[in-house]
Amino acid sequence: MKKIIILFIISISFLTVYGQKYNYPGQLEIRGYRIGQKVDTTNFKKYGNLYFPNYLDGWTVNNVNKLPKKYAKLPISIWQLKSDSSVALTLLDNVIMNITISYIKKEEKEKLSKMLTEKFGADGQQKAYEQSHPLQSWITYWDLTTWETKDVIFQIGNSDMRMPNDPVPKDIRWNLVYTDFIIENKIINAYRER
Repeated sequence: MKKIIILFIISISFLTVYGQKYNYPGQLEIRGYRIGQKVDTTNFKKYGNLYFPNYLDGWTVNNVNKLPKKYAKLPISIWQLKSDSSVALTLLDNVIMNITISYIKKEEKEKLSKMLTEKFGADGQQKAYEQSHPLQSWITYWDLTTWETKDVIFQIGNSDMRMPNDPVPKDIRWNLVYTDFIIENKIINAYRER
């Protein structure tokens, strides 16, 4: 009987760790900014127009036509904070649709990861891989952690391009991207209904 109980506990633990679905985390605040918040753009400089893909990787200028149709003909643009260029916001009519932060130190990454694990109800999914460059010896080492539901994606990652024999950098900086499709759809619908 004890063996059956132990096996049952191990099975439950395995399912909890590897089969857990994330909870919708609610509206998250990152460095004082929330998706759906209206901002004063005098504190920012415009970076450029694009239809934002909502993901940290996988999007290039070459596949912009494959992005969702919901972004078509919307005046979406990227704005960077003048006092801290690591903060970039994707805005539609001065309303935040996406938050991107660059150059995050390890301590802040760990603090964010802990907060996200609590909000989503589980650790983020880890993905680390190497990307070889066909015409040169450089390799890009990717390290990504993703919390994702059908309604929200939050990803923290870094990429480090170096020669295979180069040492791993000691001061690694991280980037994050955060999008909430529920709030984003409300922003887009409100803009189109005006």
